[in-house]
Amino acid sequence: MNKPLIRTLALVIALLGVVLAPPAVAQTTTVEVVPLKYRKSEQVIPVLQPLLGRDSSVTGFQNQLVIRATPAELAQIKRVLADIDTAPKRLLITVRQDADLDRARREAELSGSIGNDSARITIPGSGSREGGNVVLREGDDRLRGRVVDSQRSSSSSTQQSIQVLEGYSAFIRVGESRPLRSRQVVRTVVNGQIVDRVVEGTDYRDASTGFSVVPRVQGNLVTLDIDPQRETFDESRRGAVNVQRVVTTVSGRLGEWIDLGGVNESRSDGQSTLLGRGSTSSSERRGVQVKVEELP
Repeated sequence: MNKPLIRTLALVIALLGVVLAPPAVAQTTTVEVVPLKYRKSEQVIPVLQPLLGRDSSVTGFQNQLVIRATPAELAQIKRVLADIDTAPKRLLITVRQDADLDRARREAELSGSIGNDSARITIPGSGSREGGNVVLREGDDRLRGRVVDSQRSSSSSTQQSIQVLEGYSAFIRVGESRPLRSRQVVRTVVNGQIVDRVVEGTDYRDASTGFSVVPRVQGNLVTLDIDPQRETFDESRRGAVNVQRVVTTVSGRLGEWIDLGGVNESRSDGQSTLLGRGSTSSSERRGVQVKVEELP
């Protein structure tokens, strides 16, 4: 048999093999319901979705997962679930909120009256008796010197702790309610005449401190969705409440303090008189920290 004929027969056999070969069978998907032991479906679905193909899906129903996937995808999902569907860790979350206030006041003033019957110079003073005062007199002449140098510091700190399971939300808040007297004029018509009536009552103003948090742990790292808030009554303004609040998501290591935010503010004012000068300054520092510890 000549070579051209042999090559022709080989080509025909190869073509027949291609034509007669069975078509590739696409992988079919099946539906399986997988119960969860410890975690919620909304906690594990975001982890499982990237493992599925275009024709596959996973949804949650009560405490179960409804999975449509190929056998290979289903096997991979079950391996991942064995790692993440575990008992949640017990955590102790502590939030510390600090506030430090420094105020300084300095004043120096000279006042009095000097002269004779022909002419006299009078320097008025502020009339304040605060600070150190020195008065010199000779006849009708009088000089008064006043010096004020005061500094006041205050520091307050609140620390609250709460236990929570990993992946679940927790909330803690304590506070104080103070009565606030109110007065209003109510105008009515009596027998065709307008009558004003004063009505007095009592309202209540609340000031509370606390936080809400959702922790998620991966290894030695923790991620927190946290909302700490601190409210205090302003003693210098009746019924006013100072509010400090932080809403944030942070990550850090278990057992270590994590800074959530802080404020440093400084103010200074000065004033001058004819023979005097005064200045006031204040600085305020506020900070919020959180620590997460794993409980046995």
